[in-house]
Amino acid sequence: METGNGWRKFWLQSEAALFGKSLLLYLLSFVSYLVGGIVADAAKLTDNLWVTLAVLLLVVIGSAIFLTATFLFCVALIRVALSGTRFVQWTELASKADELHELLRSINDRLLISEVAKRIAFREKDRQALRNGIREDIKKGDFDAALALVEQLSKTYGYQSEAEEFRVQIQSARAAETEAKVTEAIGRLDRIIADHDWDSASVEAAKIQRVFPDSPRARALNRRIAEAREAHKRELEQQFLRAAERDEVDRAMELLRELDLYLTEQEAEPLRETARGVIGKKRDNLGVQFKLAIHDKDWLRAVRAGEQIIREFPNTKMANEVRGMLDLLRERAAGQRAAQV
Repeated sequence: METGNGWRKFWLQSEAALFGKSLLLYLLSFVSYLVGGIVADAAKLTDNLWVTLAVLLLVVIGSAIFLTATFLFCVALIRVALSGTRFVQWTELASKADELHELLRSINDRLLISEVAKRIAFREKDRQALRNGIREDIKKGDFDAALALVEQLSKTYGYQSEAEEFRVQIQSARAAETEAKVTEAIGRLDRIIADHDWDSASVEAAKIQRVFPDSPRARALNRRIAEAREAHKRELEQQFLRAAERDEVDRAMELLRELDLYLTEQEAEPLRETARGVIGKKRDNLGVQFKLAIHDKDWLRAVRAGEQIIREFPNTKMANEVRGMLDLLRERAAGQRAAQV
């Protein structure tokens, strides 16, 4: 019954009352939208969930009020059409419509003024927020994101000079980060070079050049490896000559084997005579060790010396002689070993 009475009271209202209420509700809906716009700008600055929810609530409320106002306005128009309202009432309605139009235009003008005022009021806050975002992206090394914010600072807010300063900072930070990474990569390469692993060094240099194609230091890595290899070869030559001069035959032979991996025929020519002397001394030393071991009947030592002669001087007359004796020496060495046990 109360619901029925409510509808009856609503329907019995005058057309003017309905138009007045619709105008009032239109005004409230625009106010709700206006407040929602202000809160939305605040939400951009604060990034707060509750503020965002408040914006959504204001938009929903404004839409509901707007729909209610439209409903009342349509009901009033229908009432006017059904009741045969006099011309004076239509004149009053037209006057109310003009007032509504003026009111809406005034609200629109105020809204535009408000938007300009908000931009002016929040201009410094927006600018500071962009500054903070740019600095944070630079700190994180996200330089592309920082440049995007710089573009916004320049084009949206017109701070071209400040934007250019940030671009210089970003370029400097990017270059510093790249240089740090290049330095770290070259450090790894230098450790490989120190081990004289030239093939692995070349592979590592190619990888660095692919990752940092614009780095002058990366482009110079092949020369760095070549210079290190050449320096190591010269050092081996000097060590070999010093060992040969001091008659350190074993050391000289070890260096000669390593040099063989580096020297071309032309590069080896100046060292050939010294190498022959070292090799001859090494062969002679082994021959003396072999003969002494046999003289002392130290068959185990004789076998070791004989195997070394065959291994290091396989095509010599001495090696052939040792081969003829080695089976018998091994048999005696086995007996000697068994006797020791």
